Amino acid sequence: MTAFNPLLNPESVLERVALSPWQERRAKDLMSSQMDKGLSIARIAAECSLSRSHFSRAFKKNTGLSPRDWFLQMRLDKARALLGESVLTISQISLDCGFADQSHFTRVFSRVVGLTPCSWRRTMALMPAKGRLAQRAHAC
Repeated sequence: MTAFNPLLNPESVLERVALSPWQERRAKDLMSSQMDKGLSIARIAAECSLSRSHFSRAFKKNTGLSPRDWFLQMRLDKARALLGESVLTISQISLDCGFADQSHFTRVFSRVVGLTPCSWRRTMALMPAKGRLAQRAHAC
């Protein structure tokens, strides 16, 4: 019998790096439910019974994003939804989405989206209202 040689079968090595469906679901559920709290990659990895480095590689293989980038994208998606559909202040939205403060949220949002949260909210207010709250435009 021959020994396993990953160089002869690289696909099998890549398959082992991926998260199982339960691990991916657990990681995403944990990140979703803990969005407004501090959450470390090490804790998520432990919840998935993996080391931090193995979890990070496997998560990126499954999603195409590092855990940090996926978590940030999720927080920004929630922020965009709240900016577009609620009358919450930008400061409250920043805290609800897990940012340290409004300044931190504005820096990150502006870098990723290309507009400040207030400008983005105003732009959304000018779009045809499809169930949007008309009075939210003043809430910057």
